[in-house]
Amino acid sequence: MKNNNVLWILLASLSLVMGLGASHAYEVGNVQAGGSIHGRVSFLGSPPEPLHFKVEKNPEVCGQERSLMKVESRDGFLTGAVVVLEGVNTGKSFSPKTFTGNLPGEGAFRYLGGESLGLQVKTKGCNFGPFTGVITANEAVRFQNQDSVKHVLHSFVSKDTKGKILRTVHNQDLQPHDAIERVFPPDKMEDGVVVRIICNRHDFMQNWLYVVDNPYFAISDQEGRFTIKEIPPGTYTLLVRHPVLGEQRQVVTIDAQANLQVVFQFADK
Repeated sequence: MKNNNVLWILLASLSLVMGLGASHAYEVGNVQAGGSIHGRVSFLGSPPEPLHFKVEKNPEVCGQERSLMKVESRDGFLTGAVVVLEGVNTGKSFSPKTFTGNLPGEGAFRYLGGESLGLQVKTKGCNFGPFTGVITANEAVRFQNQDSVKHVLHSFVSKDTKGKILRTVHNQDLQPHDAIERVFPPDKMEDGVVVRIICNRHDFMQNWLYVVDNPYFAISDQEGRFTIKEIPPGTYTLLVRHPVLGEQRQVVTIDAQANLQVVFQFADK
């Protein structure tokens, strides 16, 4: 009898843990009378100068010199800030989106959308894509190298805004004109807030992918604007993150069919 009681307690505990895990998993469903958020991210001060690199490997493809702009600001507004609505468990499906890197690179982050994010990374012109993007845990990400030279894809998880390595996820050769799929498993992503991808052969190829668990995210455009639509009514935390400038939060309440206006402001450090 005592053993049966112990077994029952173990099974009940396991069911509770599994139930808690399932309750936090995002599910696609109908959104009734959804609201929206329209906002802008401003930047006060002068952004730091871009980092300049002399290309040591494959200059015939990558160019003799390259630069990396970590803070991109125009007319007082911030580009590339990742805005995430936290706490949404059920709602719209993931939307297809594409974000391209700055020239002369032609890389891109393409999100296929649907039941999952569907991230595809196109590497072209010695560029993975824009400096910032998003990723989900347990996602198979497709990396496609459209260059005629090899890149060494190094991806690792960080849990702070400094990008300190928490654990390496992949370290993989990306051969010319080749494509690979790699899964970012939850156990590797645990405690992490961002996945960084770099090329071990070309140090100017650096990107930040913030971890999200729902499709309610946006990335500020060249005028600092962002929009998040079809939000189920409720109270949530709106989080904005930038690799250099840090993060800010606002508690927001979304009323049925309402259009909420919000503003975030960063300053140079």
